[in-house]
Amino acid sequence: MKRFLVIMAGLSLSPAAFAQEYKPDFNCSLDHSKDSIATMLCENSEAAKHELIFDQTYYALRQIVGKDGWKALKQEVVADDAAFAECLDPSTPVGPLGIPQADPTCYITHMDALTDKYKARLTGAPLQEANRSIDQHIALQQNLINLGFLKGASQADGVYGEGTRAAIIKWQKSNGDAVTDGFLSDSDAARLSSEAENPQPPISVVREVSSAVPGSQDPSNPNIRSYNDQSGSNLPYYLIIFAVGIAALYAVAKALQAKAYQATWDAVSKEIFTQKLNLQIARSQKLIKDQYGTLKTAAWEKEISYFMETRIDGIINAGITNENLRQKLRINAVNLIADLAAHPLPVNTGTSSYTSDPTVFDTRMSPFDYEQHCALILRNAGWDAHATQKSGDQGADVIARKGNVRIVVQCKLYSGTVGNDAVQQAFAAQNFQGASGAIVATNSTFSQSARQVAATTGVILAHHTQLPTAAEEIYTRVNDRLHPFNYAN
Repeated sequence: MKRFLVIMAGLSLSPAAFAQEYKPDFNCSLDHSKDSIATMLCENSEAAKHELIFDQTYYALRQIVGKDGWKALKQEVVADDAAFAECLDPSTPVGPLGIPQADPTCYITHMDALTDKYKARLTGAPLQEANRSIDQHIALQQNLINLGFLKGASQADGVYGEGTRAAIIKWQKSNGDAVTDGFLSDSDAARLSSEAENPQPPISVVREVSSAVPGSQDPSNPNIRSYNDQSGSNLPYYLIIFAVGIAALYAVAKALQAKAYQATWDAVSKEIFTQKLNLQIARSQKLIKDQYGTLKTAAWEKEISYFMETRIDGIINAGITNENLRQKLRINAVNLIADLAAHPLPVNTGTSSYTSDPTVFDTRMSPFDYEQHCALILRNAGWDAHATQKSGDQGADVIARKGNVRIVVQCKLYSGTVGNDAVQQAFAAQNFQGASGAIVATNSTFSQSARQVAATTGVILAHHTQLPTAAEEIYTRVNDRLHPFNYAN
């Protein structure tokens, strides 16, 4: 994947604006005789087109993570480059060096799969941008060149590198946009295209005000001379003072608006970061593939909408009254949610020879090692916890104690949904052990019937990473009941 990570200013790129011929995002005039895939991309327009489609997604992610995240993103993409080894056929050497021939069909298949993988992290304006065709990207870049925001020497190639992002931000600022994130949403793209078709030269406020007075720019007009004679020739001076006053009021209003926007965004981002773990868990549970390997995003998108409605919209509406700014905040919030939730939970990817280890969670670990892992999480949180290994525990996989509080935990390492039987077992174990509370912990999700039984019995349902919080909830509940007046003041 190094080929689409080396875009440099001044590379000779084919414009592809005619749609019938595409070139990759590197200089084909250089010697690529040792690189089968590079050679193939320079010769196969369709394969080059699919690489450029990936570039649209990659550079959207690059803009989201910022410079601090570029290195990690690049390393991830380079690691995925290994899949393209399947597209090389050693039995059909080509060129003077006899390098293996690259299969364009195989390359396109792998490249599209890679695009889908990374595009799943995008929402809002970045996703709208990544879904746009190459020809549309080229046209929008050309608009930025024509309007003077992107250097005229630049060539519209459909790839949004640093120069294009800077040009988009410059264009957004020129329009007074409250959010200048460097992304072109569908509405932004339509607005940019409209401006390019009907360019308007900048006109100063003073000139607008002055020209609004009939004949004010014509010193030969006798009516104006008569007025100036009567007013001591102060009309231009008053107009300038008026214009400056209007500009000052506008600047103050914009400053107050920007301050309110920033304060609201700080509150929104704080809430999202607070809920990061819950969002990661929800994404891992709801972003799945069907039996055909197609990524199903509807459940995750619905979860994001629910989170926005219940946790974020209230913050935005309380801080901002301008609907356009509210929408900008919502888009940025969705982008931040998608980015943070995509961060992996602590999972050991392992090797082909996997060995179960209770200190490191992995979906392939043994059920008892998973129980030990849950006990370890609680011990790290200050509880005296141990896995029982089914030794007469009546359903308690882990028993933990802190002070006067004793809890039991059912640990379910599942690939499917945890049902109500696990909740009933945990409740029975609580009664048998005389415990203060019970928890069902899992790496998966819970059925609706399990949630209903939990609500009735008081059993807490949690992802295993939430065990410390769930245990602390029981601890606080017990001690509040035993010492009801501790917090009276």
